[in-house]
Order: sequence, then structure tokens, then C-alpha cells
Amino acid sequence: MTKKIAVVGVGGRTGTLFAYEMRNSAQILGVARHAQMDNIKDGKVLVARQGSKPTRFECDVIEEDAFTKETAPDFILLTTKNPVAPSVRYYYQRVRQENPPELILSQNGVFAAEEAKTELEKIFGSNAQRIRIIRVALFNPVSMEKTADNTVISYFVPIRLAFGVAFGPDEIQDLRELFLEAELEAEEIASENVKNMEFSKLFTNLLGVSSSSYGLTIEEGFADKKVFEEEIESLREYARTVKESGGRFLNLHHYPTRLYASLLSSLPLPLLSLFRKWIAKAIAKGRGRKEKGNIDEIDYYNGAVVRIGERFNVDTPVNRKICQTIKARG
Repeated sequence: MTKKIAVVGVGGRTGTLFAYEMRNSAQILGVARHAQMDNIKDGKVLVARQGSKPTRFECDVIEEDAFTKETAPDFILLTTKNPVAPSVRYYYQRVRQENPPELILSQNGVFAAEEAKTELEKIFGSNAQRIRIIRVALFNPVSMEKTADNTVISYFVPIRLAFGVAFGPDEIQDLRELFLEAELEAEEIASENVKNMEFSKLFTNLLGVSSSSYGLTIEEGFADKKVFEEEIESLREYARTVKESGGRFLNLHHYPTRLYASLLSSLPLPLLSLFRKWIAKAIAKGRGRKEKGNIDEIDYYNGAVVRIGERFNVDTPVNRKICQTIKARG
């Protein structure tokens, strides 16, 4: 039987990517805000895969307030920005039923699953433990370019991701098969390592944020010795918080995060500095030249480092400074 996935956030970058790439392996129901839904129906949302000619994004789509028990899917794939608690509360209160949908979270950061679990427990009580909360770490950079007429969402293929059960029944064969049928490069992570997967993905997200706080691209930032040193120290602070929390980094797909973290933590700054321009070019190339920009989820990037540091008594002054600078820029 074909599985049904409600992708919350179609019209946006990540939601459109998943809805488009999984359209042949599952029944996709897009959930969007009014303006996004109109753009999709009017053919104004386009998908460009790896530089190919943009094609029209088509999807069965409903507005948020039309999501009810009658439209309930097998999975809710939540691609909206952090924090996730308001969205989890909104959608699951609308589908109160004996067998609620499984929840897939694609957000960056390390707190999304815990926030979702808390909200589900408020709604379903002890029955919440029956709902799988699945974390997905997407490694493809996704860009969105808006023109007067269209919105073009572009990314490279194949789609590379890691996924695993954060909470709930530890069985994921159905989702594994959907990813396989959709021809996604999906690496399954054991449930006991899902938090480490989140830690590892956040490491890659932190690269370039310090440069962005100065209004610089990652190549411009790494060319400046002072900014480069701040980038490295922010990552070293993060590595210390992960270690003190009992976590560790993993090597995932084409991102050997454990190796990178080890090198950045152990090699002297003067030695690393000799290679800073090369490092910046490699990162920029891997991201398809997509920059961090003015991050509106900074509390879930460097802010997460500060929060973990406070919890485990690790000083994180550089990450705190980056947060303050980004917020001051608005």
C-alpha cells in the first residue's frame, strides 16, 4: 500500500525538495501557507536540479487550516524552521486519533526531537511513546532565488541524507524503503547514535557563521586571520561541549566530521592558518557556493553551543559573541 506523506512547508526550500524527490515513492500531500499554495497552483514555484533547466513544481497541496483527521497521512514531514514545538502542537492537535502519524523532522540543530517529544506528550500523554520521531540530516545545500514572476529552488543530486529514530519504536523499514525507491542516498543511523548524528550535522552548519557575523563570505572570512581564528575557536568550543555532554562526532556520507573535528581540535592554529584559504574553498565548493547569510535560526546554531555549554559547565565565549553579533545585525 502506498504510504502518504504530508510535507509541511512546501513552497519553501527543504519542503519542496523532499516533495519533489519523493513524489514517485509515496503519495505526497503538500501543506502550505496561503501565498505559497497560490504560487504552487499558479506554476510559480520551479525546481532546478543540479543546474538543469527549472521545471514546474506540482503537488497536491492544501492550506494549513485544511489539515484535519480526514487528511491525516502516515508521516508528517515537518520542514518548517525552528522552533518545532508550535508546528507539532498545531498539526497533531488536528489529528487526534488512535494511530497518529509518524513525525519526521528535518530541522538543523540538536533540540528538535526533544521539543517535539514534549509537545506530543502534552497532547497524547503516555500514548506519545508509540509515535516515532525520526530525525533527518540533509547534506545538500538548497538555494531559493525569487524573481518578479517565480521562485526557483535549486540543489544538486543525488540527495544525501542520514536518518534515524530519535524516540519511539525503533523500526524504520518502511521509511528506509521509501528513501530507497526515491533513489535517495540515505544512511540509516542506529537510534543510540541519532543524537551524535545531530551533533555531527551541527558541526558542518557552524562553519562560516563567524564570517557571516562580519558580513563576509566564508572565503572572505577565512582570508582574514582574525576571523579564521574565531571560526576555529567556535568549533573547538563546540567540540568541548559535545565531549562533556557524553556525545561524539560521526563520519557521515561525504562529511568525515569526526576526522575534521579531531584535526581542528588538535592542530596548532598557526599551522591551520597556513591552509585557511584552501579550507574555505573546499567548504564553499561543497556547499555549492551557498553562504550562511544573516541566520534567523542562530539560537539553534551557535546558540545551541551556548546552551549545551551552560548545561555542562563549558565556557563558550566565542559562540556567545557570534550569537550577539548576528542578533544585533537583525
